Amino acid sequence: MAKLVIFDSEGRREARLKDRNSLGRLPQNDVQILDRIVSKTHSYIEFDSKQGYLIEDKGSLNGTFVNREKISGKHLLCDGDEITLGNTRCMFLSEAKMDQADQMVAVSEGELQSHIRSQIAVTDRFLPEKEILDEKELRADYEKLRVTYELQRDIKPNLQLDEVLRKILDRTFEFLNCDRGAILLKEEGSDELIPSVYKLKKQGEKLVISSTLINQVKENKKGILSSDAQMDNRFKEAKSMIMQGIRSSMAAPILMEDELLGCIVIDSSVAVNAYSEKDLQLLTNIGTQAARYLTNIKMSKKIQEDTLTRERFSRLMSPDLAEMVVNGSLSVEKGGQNRTATVLFADIRGFTSMSENMEASDVLHMLNEYFELMVEIAFKHEGTVDKFVGDEIMVIWGAPVSHPDDAQRAVRAAVDMQKTLIEFNKVRVSEGVKPVNIGIGLNTGELVAGYIGSTKTMSYSVIGDTVNTAARLCSAAKAGQVIVSDATFNKLGEQFESIKLDPVNVKGKAKAINIYSVLGYKHVGNLDKTSPFTIPDAKSPKL
Repeated sequence: MAKLVIFDSEGRREARLKDRNSLGRLPQNDVQILDRIVSKTHSYIEFDSKQGYLIEDKGSLNGTFVNREKISGKHLLCDGDEITLGNTRCMFLSEAKMDQADQMVAVSEGELQSHIRSQIAVTDRFLPEKEILDEKELRADYEKLRVTYELQRDIKPNLQLDEVLRKILDRTFEFLNCDRGAILLKEEGSDELIPSVYKLKKQGEKLVISSTLINQVKENKKGILSSDAQMDNRFKEAKSMIMQGIRSSMAAPILMEDELLGCIVIDSSVAVNAYSEKDLQLLTNIGTQAARYLTNIKMSKKIQEDTLTRERFSRLMSPDLAEMVVNGSLSVEKGGQNRTATVLFADIRGFTSMSENMEASDVLHMLNEYFELMVEIAFKHEGTVDKFVGDEIMVIWGAPVSHPDDAQRAVRAAVDMQKTLIEFNKVRVSEGVKPVNIGIGLNTGELVAGYIGSTKTMSYSVIGDTVNTAARLCSAAKAGQVIVSDATFNKLGEQFESIKLDPVNVKGKAKAINIYSVLGYKHVGNLDKTSPFTIPDAKSPKL
């Protein structure tokens, strides 16, 4: 069996996986994801006896991502894979047993070597119950296993990194004879292992960590046990160990798969043969636990950061574009860029008179319902929502990401907005409330795009004459009308039904500009003439 760890607005939760599991927004799914941009049934996770767990997207609007890559078809899940559905992150965890870490055991030379080996041989593994003859040994083994078990219980998801590492050292000192101990972690962007926390049995004693010992762990990525460091040839050049009088030492890697994250080092100045192979095995297991804790803390922090970033930008961009910001492929630096883009403005006709006879809460509810539809359509066509101003919405195509058919995408969105309002208004009329009718204006041209604001609050926006002209076309558009400039019309090709209006003079322009009224898609049949998406006449609007 396996499970999903889900990080959403409710916090962290887990879901056990069956052989077949549906994931989606509705409660009848096996795993419900409470996320408004997750589809009703978003994806499936199924168990295949030959391959393992497979995930498949079920035609969701925003797609399913595994390790930040959008999947198509069935995708095999591996332990620790990160799954993204909408704004929600999940982690897939299998319950297969991990292979035990390899160990490297060192002994001293000469006659002492055979003596140490014989002692290690007696206690080199946890014996089956029937083979245990010494009750004292049994109690000692039990205590070591108890302490490592308690360590697992001590580590809570909300603990800070330093707290986790200190608890690991505290528990290690409980079951092993230690004078000194330290946990070193790999410095980000470097191969160096830097001391993060340490513990001393005698207060005031100076901690000296042998670079020879650390280099052995870094080179081999295996645990090291020295029964008498004073006589161990590998450490004969390690002056720090000799000066401190270290007799027994042990180091275990903190290893996640094949990546070295750090190491745990302990030593004793009193006892020769203070540690056995069994102790090294336990310390290695603790190192493996520590690696999991470190990975989970790092992943949790990254998920939190990504969630905040995604939440912020998903309000402005389609999920695909927001994901590009999160994974760093789309820059969010301040500053402007010259772009060629298509700008759409849409606002409600007669909004002032409509809202005068409505309660404020009803106006807000109506606007939220209306904007929800408009934003969904804008995102469907990969537009970027620039802003909301009262009942007006502004959307951009061509910034921050451009496509060859940005103008066509923008006009398709405008047509879909008008068509969607037909069905929206049918419901409103049936409920005895006034329909919502909008006018839309679009223009294409050069503009400046970028993030504007302070380091704490930035918003993506565009400025320039192209934007101003689009706004004026929107102001002139009648209810149900989509007006496009000549610059936009010339990029549309033959897929739209349109009529040319008389040229109009626009403020800021020396010459009149050609404009067109887009009626809908070609080869789809005539639009319902009783719908709001009709053209009352072919006269040019007054600007």
